[in-house]
Amino acid sequence: MYVSIQYLRAIAAFMVLLSHAAFKLETYGSDMMEWYRIGSYGVDLFFIISGFIMCLTIEKKRQSFIVFMKKRIIRIIPLYWALTSVALVIYIAMPEAVNSPGGHTSILSSYFLIPDGSKYLINNGWTLSYEFYFYFIFSMCFVFPHLQKQITCIILALLFLIGALVNFDGQLFSFFTNNILLEFALGILAYYLLKAHPLNVFLSSTSFTLGCLGLIFVNIYGEVNSIFGRSFNGGIPMFLIFIGFVSLESKLKFNSPLYQMGMSSYSLYLLHPFILAAVTIAFRKLALIDYSNLYLITMLIVSVLSGWLCYIFLEKCLDEVIRKKLYGKQVILNI
Repeated sequence: MYVSIQYLRAIAAFMVLLSHAAFKLETYGSDMMEWYRIGSYGVDLFFIISGFIMCLTIEKKRQSFIVFMKKRIIRIIPLYWALTSVALVIYIAMPEAVNSPGGHTSILSSYFLIPDGSKYLINNGWTLSYEFYFYFIFSMCFVFPHLQKQITCIILALLFLIGALVNFDGQLFSFFTNNILLEFALGILAYYLLKAHPLNVFLSSTSFTLGCLGLIFVNIYGEVNSIFGRSFNGGIPMFLIFIGFVSLESKLKFNSPLYQMGMSSYSLYLLHPFILAAVTIAFRKLALIDYSNLYLITMLIVSVLSGWLCYIFLEKCLDEVIRKKLYGKQVILNI
């Protein structure tokens, strides 16, 4: 288990949380977080982490397609389905409370992560659609045991090229060829780079700094127009941050608050839209919605704490029950 990756997961989840909290502030007339425009790039960091972690999972033990996909489903789907079911109850009782910005919400697509253009009950689920798409490609390449990672990268690059060169506006075509797929390849590249040539403190610090400067540039001046789109504006800075930070693994403390936040990052990522909505309702009823500082701090603190509680009392419990039933043993949530 990499302590540095748990730290990065915490940072990625918090970036997304802060972005959604900023949107809530803007909705209620506050421009306090108007300057913050890069929160969605936390997702790009998650995708790079996924590419790296999947390489680690098969580093010492080869797996079949079925075994690999089964483990991924067990790790991701139980909590997602549990919270999606909560969202479904809310949707049935108050349809306007789910995906309030508009758009058709599909219950079937929500549960099975079908990227048909419909809104999911938990709209953050769109990233899980890409995760499973990547898992499918990655595991299909197991038939090439010695070139599996390389061929995965080639397939991801070819899919991107098809999307860049072919002018077709279909929703599924856009999903299957999106430039964001390159970020999983960046995670695989990071695995090879760090395994072959670990960075010293100077190089890792330089890489991390350059990545942060890249994000600051995009935040101030906006995205650079390029055929690589988001994978360039968010992916490259996050890649530099990732390899720089992971290279500092030995310098980081185990079991710090940020580490715990990283362990609970999946729960935080899925749960925080519910918490932001609940805090907003409470602040409106208490006539405190115009106190932007208090509103923002409350959203962030309650979301982080709720995410940790969800991890301890729901995510871990679901995982333990399912794994004990299937394997007769407990497995630590670390990938």
